[in-house]
Amino acid sequence: MFELLPGVGVVLPRGAGLLRFGMSERQAQWALSTVVDVRAYWSCAGTGPADDDHREFWSFGGRLGTLRIDVTGSEHGCRTIAFEREPGTETEPVAWRDVDVFGYPAVEVEAALPTRAARAELGLILVPESTVAASRMARARLSTEDVSAYRNR
Repeated sequence: MFELLPGVGVVLPRGAGLLRFGMSERQAQWALSTVVDVRAYWSCAGTGPADDDHREFWSFGGRLGTLRIDVTGSEHGCRTIAFEREPGTETEPVAWRDVDVFGYPAVEVEAALPTRAARAELGLILVPESTVAASRMARARLSTEDVSAYRNR
């Protein structure tokens, strides 16, 4: 099971350790490679004012069955860890506060977790497959890009 830790990173399954925000590209690749076959790839990343003067971007990812894991960062370290589930499939659990965000219908996940605004303050964004009530979450993204509210708690 992957465990989402807003403001910290992700606990990897099977005792593989922690993929922590701020890790260098090499450290983050090594951590994730203990769970999946890692592949570096190009990522479209801007260098506008909102990027906090980040100029060197990197990204890589891998698959664990039907679950895709993407990690992005800059010269300041790991910034974003994202999970995407293939629609209509079961995956390795991805949990936050003991709720498998891909394991239940999106409306049940939404009801069990804090509001969307509260999650956004923590850097957690969940995206359902569709607006159909029975659909499940398709993506979960954990980021350090705007977690000032979390740091102040």
